[in-house]
Amino acid sequence: MNLNTELVKHCASLCRLPYLDGLMTRMTSEDTEVWALRAENFPEKLVPRNSRNYMCYMGVSTKKLNASYGKVHFLTFGHENFIDDSSVSSEGILEHMYDIYCEQMKDQEDVDELYLYPCQIDDDSLVYWSDIARDTWNIRDKRELNEFIRQNELMGWVDWSALEEDLPDIYHPSEYEYITDSESESDSESCTEEGEIKNCESSDEDETPRKRRKFVFDETDDEA
Repeated sequence: MNLNTELVKHCASLCRLPYLDGLMTRMTSEDTEVWALRAENFPEKLVPRNSRNYMCYMGVSTKKLNASYGKVHFLTFGHENFIDDSSVSSEGILEHMYDIYCEQMKDQEDVDELYLYPCQIDDDSLVYWSDIARDTWNIRDKRELNEFIRQNELMGWVDWSALEEDLPDIYHPSEYEYITDSESESDSESCTEEGEIKNCESSDEDETPRKRRKFVFDETDDEA
């Protein structure tokens, strides 16, 4: 859990809203438990008006997967209340909520690892999840998507058909990506010189919360 999530955790609390379960179950066609993140000591200007201090909401399917790598819960929806004042932004709180939920449920269910994946990726959520698929899960074409689902034991648990339709059959890197990869390799090599280890900043701690996943597609696994 990164610093920003820790800060959010100390000025907001995760709440169950069982009175909304029935409504959201009908809306999502999936048995859903509704959760909300409620501001407590949050900066007032970052709390949306008429929100009863609820920053965002998420739904979790009552169906849970006991995978070989840990427990998997499935998102049925996510909604973030936005601030009327466009000059102030609290966008991204929902992702911190995902992290806080995983940490709390991991302790509650006494498991080593707990992950969140969307039950469905449809046209409405495609833009959000396609960024995660590309940048975090390393999914760039249909073959990699299918391999990712297989490796993470998600067959029969998720419907990501909109993402599959959006992905190319075969991924072809652009010239820009070749240049970027080459620069990354050069930066990595510069970390060591004649046996001396230099300080090189790692970007792992700066990654967006809940966008990091333990299992990603790796072409070397496929070749093996």
